[in-house]
Amino acid sequence: MSFGSETGRTRSGTKGVSGKAKKKEKRKKQEYHLHRGHFHEEEQFNPEQVRARTVLSLDRLGHQVLSTEPGGYDLDAWLRSLNSLLDDFEEKIGEDKVTGEFRQRRQQALVPLASPSASGDVDSEIRKLIEEEEAARTVLSDLDKQAGGKLASLREQRDACGKELKVEREKLAEITAAKQSRQFFSRLVRSGPSTAEAEEKVAELESKLKGLEDEIERLRKARKGKVDASPSETDSARLEAQERRESTEKRLLELQSVKQGRLQLALEREVATKAIAEAVSSMDLNQPTTSEGESRGP
Repeated sequence: MSFGSETGRTRSGTKGVSGKAKKKEKRKKQEYHLHRGHFHEEEQFNPEQVRARTVLSLDRLGHQVLSTEPGGYDLDAWLRSLNSLLDDFEEKIGEDKVTGEFRQRRQQALVPLASPSASGDVDSEIRKLIEEEEAARTVLSDLDKQAGGKLASLREQRDACGKELKVEREKLAEITAAKQSRQFFSRLVRSGPSTAEAEEKVAELESKLKGLEDEIERLRKARKGKVDASPSETDSARLEAQERRESTEKRLLELQSVKQGRLQLALEREVATKAIAEAVSSMDLNQPTTSEGESRGP
């Protein structure tokens, strides 16, 4: 019994000490966090430190590169970042330290950015050029299809002509060999074709084959943009479409550059952030707040 009673007291005593220790430890933690939070609050809202961080952030904002892609970091997002930074600055140094002059300079600096140069005229011309480029590409595509069909036809004609020429050359060789043979000479003269007719046929086929090969080569060069000194009507249409497409692409690149410059407003943004930074740097942050002035009264 005494053993059980002693054990009970020991447990009870241990339990009591443990509860007091926990309360003491909890109180220490609360005091530490209160002191730690107070320390950070003083450090975070030190006016000079806030000023220095704001000026540094303004310099970074002034040199940021904006995105022209849909959904990217554009001018609107940049303005939100700038306004958020300045609102945070005013809140941390205290509204009573923010002068009307600062607010006025902030507003004036943002005017050129709030209503940037319109790019509507550039967008309109870009859309028009894209349509012209597409039309030129369509013409070239149609001409390529026509040229492809014509090339296929010419190659078929060339192959057929080559086969026919081979046959006629063999015939001419046979006739020539027969005429040279005394055994068959008289019979060939009376009933067989003369070599003159065979030679004429071979020459005709050779000329036709050469013409087909020349036309095939001309079409191949035309499809690559190489036009002869005396181009055909189709070649002229192809050349005109190619020149129109190339000039359109060049103008599109120029307009895209102009549009990107307008959307970036790099110089205007840099000037604006620099002007605001100068206003922030010139503010008197050591002037007493309203509450401090009232507490120090006469």
